[in-house]
Amino acid sequence: MYQCSHSEISPSTLIPGRSLAEQVFSRAAGAPLVVGNRIRLLVDAEENYPAWIQSLESARRSIHLEMYILHEDAIGIQFADILMQKARNGVRVRVLYDWLGGLFKASGRFWKRLREAGVEVRCFNRPRWDSPLGWLSRDHRKVIVVDNSVAFVTGLCIGRMWAGYPERGIEPWRDTGVRISGPAVSDIEEAFSAVWAVTGAPLPPDEVPSRRT
Repeated sequence: MYQCSHSEISPSTLIPGRSLAEQVFSRAAGAPLVVGNRIRLLVDAEENYPAWIQSLESARRSIHLEMYILHEDAIGIQFADILMQKARNGVRVRVLYDWLGGLFKASGRFWKRLREAGVEVRCFNRPRWDSPLGWLSRDHRKVIVVDNSVAFVTGLCIGRMWAGYPERGIEPWRDTGVRISGPAVSDIEEAFSAVWAVTGAPLPPDEVPSRRT
């Protein structure tokens, strides 16, 4: 897709009915603006984790979780327990984690428990002998989509270090996320489905959001 800098925008390129600011943001992002969304800013684990848990526990059809790091600690196990319970209840739960990000963070037993409960788990870009430098490509996304109606895009991974260790005087990591509802959720779901397809069979056609024209 062709992108231009702010200096390239001239009156002749403006679309009637849209403000200059809207078009500047669209050009800078390299994607069209999507209107009609509701955004809630979430600060640190204190606000993010409860919001995630509330949405996960309310899931009725699907959960898609793309997470760079998922620790096998008290926080990670709490989330894993929710995902496993939802899968047992018939919710389609898919988890995608990064190989390098997850290295030494969670055991094979941790992932096995999720799979045995019905969670579909995939690992992004494991090392391969035929591509010795392929491991340099990583998936740093931290995204959760529930029922294709609510999405979270965040800087936090899942683990106790983001919540801090108050008993040891260690503050939580300062990190921010957003809760999104509205048409943009389909775009986030579509981004998840693209990476999911890189790691194996793609999502069933009836579960892939329709691309807007």
